[in-house]
Amino acid sequence: MKNRFFLIALALLTVAGPALADIQSPPGHRFNWSRKLSRGVGNMIFSPFEYPARWRYTLQKEGPIAAVSDMIVEGTKRTVVRIGYGLYETATFPFPTWKLTYRPPYYRKEVVDNWWGYTEFAQDWSALTQANYSRTQNW
Repeated sequence: MKNRFFLIALALLTVAGPALADIQSPPGHRFNWSRKLSRGVGNMIFSPFEYPARWRYTLQKEGPIAAVSDMIVEGTKRTVVRIGYGLYETATFPFPTWKLTYRPPYYRKEVVDNWWGYTEFAQDWSALTQANYSRTQNW
């Protein structure tokens, strides 16, 4: 009888033990008030970078005529939206507003289609950060 009770208790602890384990890195750990503030300030400062980002994207996909008009229309729309989100996030940075978290309301998944969706931070349109080669010499 004692062995059976011990085996049942051991089986329950084996099954229930992982359920009681502490999550070392919860899903929203990187979203906190300071990241929300930096996102808001960054969106306000770097929102005009949407113009060259739209130019580059449309130029590659549809050509120069479409790139000019799309840069003006879509670039202006995206710049205004980024400024609005920046003002909102800067004003509400101390409070977890989006579903009681500090996540951005326009952020839907890890990889965002930056043509239709909005990335967490503004577009980077410089060439140096995307270079996949090294400047060191191989002698």
